[in-house]
Amino acid sequence: MKNILVPTDFSNEAYNALFYATQMLASKACTFHILNSYTETTPLRSRRIAKREGKALIRQLSDESMEGLRSTCHRIKLDTNTTRHQFHIISRNSGLLDAISTVVRENQIDLVVMGNRGHTGTKTIFWGSNTARAIKHMRQCPILTIPREIEFKEPKQIAFATDYKRNYSADILEPLRFTASLFNSSVHVMHITEEKKLDKYQESNSHVLREYLSPYKYAEHWMPYFGSKADAIDLFLKELGMDMLTMVNYNHDFLENLLREPVIKRVNFRLGIPFLVIPCAD
Repeated sequence: MKNILVPTDFSNEAYNALFYATQMLASKACTFHILNSYTETTPLRSRRIAKREGKALIRQLSDESMEGLRSTCHRIKLDTNTTRHQFHIISRNSGLLDAISTVVRENQIDLVVMGNRGHTGTKTIFWGSNTARAIKHMRQCPILTIPREIEFKEPKQIAFATDYKRNYSADILEPLRFTASLFNSSVHVMHITEEKKLDKYQESNSHVLREYLSPYKYAEHWMPYFGSKADAIDLFLKELGMDMLTMVNYNHDFLENLLREPVIKRVNFRLGIPFLVIPCAD
């Protein structure tokens, strides 16, 4: 991975995601593209009062965007102090998802890293709204979400959740393989048992997956179905002490159904570890 995109709204969560990404890729030479996007509805950050409409407002928003990006770039260079990484700042007058999509295409981005700004307390949710929308719509490259304010920890135990209903290719699994290779990680394949046994197609997919992941420490786990996949995943992650969760985001599939589950809005489901979402256009 040579080009990493990290969107920022200049919050602590966004900076933490940027710092986490630099630590995860500390041994690799790569460029971090730090993106801030704004529209006429973006709140002004400074106390300077511009005309609240038209070109004057956009000009002030643009100035504040660049000022924030320069400050973020200066801070991350001081905090990381490495010659392996380069930093490129990008300011865009557009909606966040449009800006991400354009920058991914223009800069051949290999990975998007986003901070999670989900609410805390009694209204805990799975992801912040921007992150959830990006996961749902991004099909160009993988997305890594970083929970708010967690410290970097090497992902030695990586969970990969699957229903074995889709086949796998080397390209699809490359982000998982790459991450596992960085830290000599163990990959724990988790299957929620909605059936008594796998059918022939699932068996074939399971075999292919095992072959692709054979260079790494590998284990398979079957979890009982509680009526909620989110609950099953939550229990698995906690019981086995996973450091990262990975899924492939097929259209109309496991992850998309998970996003719609009401249980996601409950307090007892908190994804407190990084989440790597691998897109698939199929």
